[in-house]
Amino acid sequence: MKGPYRSPQQAQYAKLIERAVSKPGAPLLAGAAPGLGKTHGYAIPLLCSGKKVAIAMSTRQLIDQFIASDALAAAQAALEAEGRPAATVVALQPRRQFETAVAYSAHKTAALDADVLVLTHMGVLIDTHIPAYAQLRQRAVLLFDEADLLADAADLRSTYRIEAEALARAGVENATPTKAVETIIKKSDDPEEKAVATAIQRALAEPAWYKVIGKEDNGDLVLTHRMPGRMLRTLINDMPRCIFTSGTLTVSGRFDHFVKAIGLTAVAPESQHIDPVQHGQLRVEVASEALTPEAQAERIMHAATPVLVLTTSHATTAALGSLCPGAICRAPGEALMDAVARCPDDGILIAAGAWSGLDAPRLRWQTVVIPKTPYGKPLILDAQQISAYVDSKVVAIRRTNQGLHRGLRTTDATCTLLLLDPDSRRADLRQAIPRRFLVDWDSVAEGSLVLRTHFARERKKGLREKTLSRRGQHCEHPGCTATQEHLLEVHHLNPIANGPRDTVTDDLRVLCKNHHADAHQAMRKADFLKVKTTEKRAEADT
Repeated sequence: MKGPYRSPQQAQYAKLIERAVSKPGAPLLAGAAPGLGKTHGYAIPLLCSGKKVAIAMSTRQLIDQFIASDALAAAQAALEAEGRPAATVVALQPRRQFETAVAYSAHKTAALDADVLVLTHMGVLIDTHIPAYAQLRQRAVLLFDEADLLADAADLRSTYRIEAEALARAGVENATPTKAVETIIKKSDDPEEKAVATAIQRALAEPAWYKVIGKEDNGDLVLTHRMPGRMLRTLINDMPRCIFTSGTLTVSGRFDHFVKAIGLTAVAPESQHIDPVQHGQLRVEVASEALTPEAQAERIMHAATPVLVLTTSHATTAALGSLCPGAICRAPGEALMDAVARCPDDGILIAAGAWSGLDAPRLRWQTVVIPKTPYGKPLILDAQQISAYVDSKVVAIRRTNQGLHRGLRTTDATCTLLLLDPDSRRADLRQAIPRRFLVDWDSVAEGSLVLRTHFARERKKGLREKTLSRRGQHCEHPGCTATQEHLLEVHHLNPIANGPRDTVTDDLRVLCKNHHADAHQAMRKADFLKVKTTEKRAEADT
């Protein structure tokens, strides 16, 4: 087994990948808890296999991070240590990144010849419909990183989209979906755009309950696929080996939801989820009641820095940002890592859509805040809601789990997770927190400032000091040796609660806190017995 690996669990994960790469077989589900270091764990066995492989990632930002990562460098170093040449690793870029068709063609040739082809999930879906695009079927292994996102219909909603601008450019902004995609396929010179149109055309030709085509309010033509694996199934069946890996492939410890969403008919029997035995320390605080935005902002401002606030929308980001002076807010359209770059080492970053793909070694988040339970947004097409609660719940569990692990990027990390929405206490959402972390789900809210008006019995200033001076700085209870001034109190033999009087020193005794409490308890007991005796005499007289 090539190395080095930073933990036995990372080595176990790498061995799982190595065995899968060594021979064809059913898709492998390789769950690895965030912080385990799965990128390092799969990069070494993939490159050292000597086979032509492909890695699919959810965003180009993650691809850029991988190309520059220590994990890829470690894999190349493992090859060098064996006297083998470095592997060629190329990230496939879209046509629009190149000024000329010639430049794009040269790049694509290099990418297809590379030992390791890295592309987006979108690129894989394009290859499903247009096999010549990335020629994935000619590779021994296709590994999906952040594979859980493939099961999220919200993610694919933005993937299978023909923008209103493209429709207008083709002169079909008002055409039927069938006519629009036919025209795009004929006229467009962008392979990604043509692939999306092809996917929509096939969905139109083979209607099913789990795929819906319609226009959004902005005029975009969208294919929303509630079971996106149906589109990947042909490619998965054609590949010698597919590997799906992510930190949140499981829900309630099972792969069932993912298997159903992807439409897998079989999985490798060795599929498993690997958790580190110990990876960081997490303290979880859950709101017991609904908080106003101002109260949420107060909790954020008093949290240990740096603070990462994970929101479900840019509107929430802006609203909280206005209440947290100095906080860095991710702007709509801003790259996540650009917002991270603006955040100081002891700052507060408020960002929408930062559940995954956020790995910033400079900022070790001491506090992660989730102001609102991150349910998936309802999917609305042609004024019809097509998502269900179960979909939203799974998204909430996955996002919460991803979010808390933003603060547990190293084995010695210490992080506090603030769940400021009491809905997070729901029994079916608690599974978002790994079992190795203990959570008190019955906590209560305390510490808020509340203005109250009440009466208090007047006490004479300076009487305590005068009594200690005259009676001595020691507890007068027999046998008590307490002499520390901060432990001593002055006891009224005639309780203050009995009303106004002129108090003299003989009415007072010096007692320690414990014996002072005992004295008042004895008084209350005596008063109780006195009342009971009076009641019995009254009953006897009647």
